[in-house]
Amino acid sequence: MSGYSGIASAAVALVLAFVAVGQPFWEWRHDNGTVVEVWSYKLFGADHIVENRPAGTTVTTPYTYYDVPAQPQISALFLETSRWTVLSILAGLGAAGLSVATSLRKLRGMFAGLAFLGACAAALYASLSFVFAIPGAASDLGTFYGQTIPDFRGRFYEPTTGDTLTWGPLTGWFLLLAAGLAMAWGSSEVWHVRFAKPRAGAPGSAPAAQPAYAPSPPAQPLVQVVQEPAPQEPTIDEVFVIAPSGLLVKHMSRSLLSDKDRDVVGGMISVVSNFVRDAFTEKDGQVQEIQLGGHRFIMYNEHNLVTAVLVGKGSTEDVLHRLRHLTAVLKDRYGERILNWDGEPLEGIEDELTVLWEPFFVPPPPAD
Repeated sequence: MSGYSGIASAAVALVLAFVAVGQPFWEWRHDNGTVVEVWSYKLFGADHIVENRPAGTTVTTPYTYYDVPAQPQISALFLETSRWTVLSILAGLGAAGLSVATSLRKLRGMFAGLAFLGACAAALYASLSFVFAIPGAASDLGTFYGQTIPDFRGRFYEPTTGDTLTWGPLTGWFLLLAAGLAMAWGSSEVWHVRFAKPRAGAPGSAPAAQPAYAPSPPAQPLVQVVQEPAPQEPTIDEVFVIAPSGLLVKHMSRSLLSDKDRDVVGGMISVVSNFVRDAFTEKDGQVQEIQLGGHRFIMYNEHNLVTAVLVGKGSTEDVLHRLRHLTAVLKDRYGERILNWDGEPLEGIEDELTVLWEPFFVPPPPAD
């Protein structure tokens, strides 16, 4: 899940919606064998087409929905449908802009998700309500030929005269419906993207600016209250995800490494993978901790999927909370793909691992 997925889905939906505007939306056709009369309805206008087969002529007369002759109900219906379509396009443009902000980690994906939901609701309402409203709005078209249009799509044939009356949706209706579904897909892609608020010491964050002067310390009260020190925020330097087979799925580092450091981490990964295969064979749901000088390796195993971190300082309990949540997220998103991992890249896994550096967005740990 990322803001880029929202941008892609918004682009697809908007292209579909804009193309739908220029395509025929619904059609009514009467053919008596000699003359074919067609009313082709678009979102913002209708074409009346009369084809005279013996004469070999075709006459097309365009209309707006404010001057279509003798069709007030169907004109009102298409005016209403076009308004909802415009609303959907505007909401889709807003969702695209918010997705850009989400991809830059300026906003949480919830805002783009809400815009996508609004665009989806408007597009689906415009296309699906049309299905139920068209029989009543277009009934006069059938009665002119002694018939009543009973549903969204259909056909009448009179064998004595050879007259055929057909009606139904065209390309524009299907494109608008597809645009609404694309908006729904975009909402599901960006809704849970987290807002990366930069913190001092986090990967890629800038050092905190120092004030130009130091204010005078406040006067000390006569009676001081001794407070217990808050638990120290853990410093996570390395993150590893190891498949049940012992293969390393993903490794992320707190900072860029030199070539020498990369050799050290490469050896570290080999040791951790071998240790996982030996130590976690029958220890599902357990935690292992190894002291390495001033650092600690903390590893959590669930169904032989291991998440491990190299911690310099801080509370172990807070780290375990994050590892449990990360494991649940990875299993929920990738399922059997990560449990039976064979080397295929897992898209978006870097975004999921950032939860280890963003504790203020971690929900309570999953129930055992």
